[in-house]
Amino acid sequence: QSFTWAEWKRPMIVVILTFLCNVESTMLGIGEWSYMSTIDHETTSSFFAFSTALNKAGNAIFALVFAVWAHKISGIRIPMIAGRCITLVACIMYIFIEFIPSNRRYWTMTVHFLFGVGSGTSPLLRSYIARTTSDENRSTAYALQIGAAVLSAIIAPIAQISFSGLPYPGVTIIEPNIKLNIYTAPIYFAVITNIVAIVLAIVSLEDPKDEFSVKSVSSNSFTFSSIRNRLSNIRSLNLPWILIILVIFEKVVSQLSMGAMGSISGPMFTAMYALTGEETVLVMGISQLLVGVIVLVLTSMFFICKLGKRVSCRILFVISNIFAVLSYLITYPFPFSSNPMQPFNETTRVGCNPQEYPWCDTQLVVNIILFLITLIVTNSFAIPSGNMSLDTIYSKMIGNIDQ
Repeated sequence: QSFTWAEWKRPMIVVILTFLCNVESTMLGIGEWSYMSTIDHETTSSFFAFSTALNKAGNAIFALVFAVWAHKISGIRIPMIAGRCITLVACIMYIFIEFIPSNRRYWTMTVHFLFGVGSGTSPLLRSYIARTTSDENRSTAYALQIGAAVLSAIIAPIAQISFSGLPYPGVTIIEPNIKLNIYTAPIYFAVITNIVAIVLAIVSLEDPKDEFSVKSVSSNSFTFSSIRNRLSNIRSLNLPWILIILVIFEKVVSQLSMGAMGSISGPMFTAMYALTGEETVLVMGISQLLVGVIVLVLTSMFFICKLGKRVSCRILFVISNIFAVLSYLITYPFPFSSNPMQPFNETTRVGCNPQEYPWCDTQLVVNIILFLITLIVTNSFAIPSGNMSLDTIYSKMIGNIDQ
């Protein structure tokens, strides 16, 4: 079937919004540990992990809030605009972090939470694709959406690498504390992309005119009886509930690696490999750039070569999980592939600090080159392929109803 603009207009708008909405998270994810530990020396890896968890909690809670809101008004346009406005506020707060005289880590944690809240609109975009594409083209549309997210992941490290010559504190833009450096440069791009996303959602995002499949109950009614009737109607849809629960469980499990790696990569590079904040950003930026390029090639193959019709989503998901399991085995600190921890340096505040980690003198760490190669392969193939497979399988089971 040929691709026509009439058929692909709304999915392509979602693809563009996906790119714009992912820029701030991919940009900040690379340097957030290094920046937080630089502006507040009281920041520990445990606090950073808690901040990351709060970000994910905000995402999970408000994904449900935005989903209920979108269902109630039968559209995603207004919730999308609200989510982008919250993220824009978080970007502005991020710029003003260094005006806080002390305990800046708490301000940063609040910003991370708001970023999580704003990103809670992401499931709405996936659901929108399911409602506006045919079964035949859905896997291709999801591949394009993942490609858009990956493209934002390419832009982020390029932006930070290009400012690698501006180590902290960098150049002062507005006295005394608004500065441009390797850590803050990406946020200015994020402000621009969020403004563009808000304008695009206002002007071009069209909610489907068709009603949801559950028609007998008004979406604006949330009384006990209406909820009971709605649940009764959902049960009558004859959906494969066991398979749906299984896919949701698999989705949760598949996100564990990505969530864990996002919270421990920065502390690992500074504590285990004794990289400075700037070196950590540079290494993570180059790795993220390679990941983005590989995934962009993969998703382009799905779109151009129509791999979604040639490769079973179930088989692709199994292969993705095999790669994920192998990554844990390869990066295990076996004696033949590992080195001792780097000692703590009081001046640069990098290396393994025995006062914070009592296992510094006994624990081995896998070779950094082997770790980076495994990290790149996992993030460029295993995780994106698994997510795309599960999204496609789930959407095909649910159909064109409000997912």
